Amino acid sequence: MDPRARARLYTFLSRLFVKEVDDAFAEVLRGEQGRALLPAFTRSADADALFPEARRVATFDADFAHVTVVNVVPYESFYRRDDAMIESGGANPLAVFLTKYGFEAELGTVRSLSPDHLGIELELMALLCAREADAASDDEARQARAVERELLTDHLLAWAPLYLLAVKRSARTELYRDGADAVLHLLHQHHEELAA
Repeated sequence: MDPRARARLYTFLSRLFVKEVDDAFAEVLRGEQGRALLPAFTRSADADALFPEARRVATFDADFAHVTVVNVVPYESFYRRDDAMIESGGANPLAVFLTKYGFEAELGTVRSLSPDHLGIELELMALLCAREADAASDDEARQARAVERELLTDHLLAWAPLYLLAVKRSARTELYRDGADAVLHLLHQHHEELAA
């Protein structure tokens, strides 16, 4: 897959797990990209609840809270620490990665407790894929892919499948079940392409 197209997919899926569905994102979900990435959701009765706003809020906001705050935890450190706690300090595994490569996570923007939130990791992958697409040479593209591979194997694939399977089991709407499937598919497809 073209790295720019992959970046768009990561951005779309990051947005799905970062905050509740608003008017602008509801339009994206109803549009071509939403239909292509979330076919089960598009065919479901849940898709009819995107508008008006009151119906959307009643249908999706509680489920978003359910799969990102209340019952399922979207943080890498929760899955990787023996005590199942969220690490918000410098020992956070993604914080080390961010420092190593000179990135910063704006936690307030995504209302996140720490930088290892799924949405942040997916958005970081989108940035890396865009960097690969913009590479001025094959060597720069290779370097970008090496960092993508590190983020994918050392971070996302080490925990996100557990989280996403929990989302699939516990989500009340097809939006988040189908979204979890889409993230799983993208991560595994990207991993296969990087391994080739």
